[in-house]
Amino acid sequence: MDKKSGKILVLDDEQIVLDSVTRILEEENYEVKTCRKGRDAVEMLKEGRFDILMTDLKMPGMDGLQAMEAMAEIDPDLSMIMFTAYSTVDSAVKAMKLGAVDYIRKPFTPDQLVELVTKVMDDRKARFERRYREDTFAEIKTAVSSTLNLREVLDLIVEGVVKVMKVKGSTLSLLDKKREKLRVFAFSGLSREYVDKGPLDSSKSIAETTMNGKHVWVEDVSNDSRVQYPAEAMREGITSILSVPLLVKNKVTGSLRVYTSEPRRFSEEEIRFLYGFAEQVALAIENARSYEDVKDEYEALRDDLWDFFDRDGWM
Repeated sequence: MDKKSGKILVLDDEQIVLDSVTRILEEENYEVKTCRKGRDAVEMLKEGRFDILMTDLKMPGMDGLQAMEAMAEIDPDLSMIMFTAYSTVDSAVKAMKLGAVDYIRKPFTPDQLVELVTKVMDDRKARFERRYREDTFAEIKTAVSSTLNLREVLDLIVEGVVKVMKVKGSTLSLLDKKREKLRVFAFSGLSREYVDKGPLDSSKSIAETTMNGKHVWVEDVSNDSRVQYPAEAMREGITSILSVPLLVKNKVTGSLRVYTSEPRRFSEEEIRFLYGFAEQVALAIENARSYEDVKDEYEALRDDLWDFFDRDGWM
């Protein structure tokens, strides 16, 4: 059985409206439940989760506004859409204050209904995705701040990037002492064979742009000349790459990258999140400077890190 597009509760005292909305939305693969009384709808919500409530405003007994208020207390995340008419605009404004996300005027066409429900469902999914990213990022920040072990911090960050951004893999690379090569110091979701394919030349391709302090997006590694190891990337199952610079004291010191197995465009919010992880790397390096009492100049710390990881057989 196909997975349903979402679960919708429809509240209206007119059976013809309930039947019409049910038929339209079920054809779009939504699961639809209906009620003609506000109190029945409230009880139904108590018994099971719904993604969207669609309700008329004027009904006998508990009206739409009262039902919305009661249901918002039960499930603050419930998305709500109003059926309204020109005569109930004031009520619609009150409903919006209660948390209704949109409204549709009667009479409406099937296309208008489907378009609105699709929009509200997409907005709902985006809202939950945003909350998930923010909550997970906060957890990772807490974990990062609780340890001064640099390797552990870097591992936490690349693992967090994969989790938060739901990508195939992530790498964290630092420049060598001559600022000529980028080498991976932490990775997640990728094979050791791919990670060890060779250093990235900082004067070429994606690395060059990243070293200029700009993020770089490659939609398809198979036909983008900026990719330094396209054959290895394709063997690894990589399609898209997003890379952002690592900045310590406003100086580029490496890059943080994510890799996807399907072509993917990244939103501004996702790019901002990746920069947020990059900032955590910079913070971790600064903390390591203080903890290990290294020299004042960052170049000295960078060289120490490079030698430390190589000596440990990390590369």
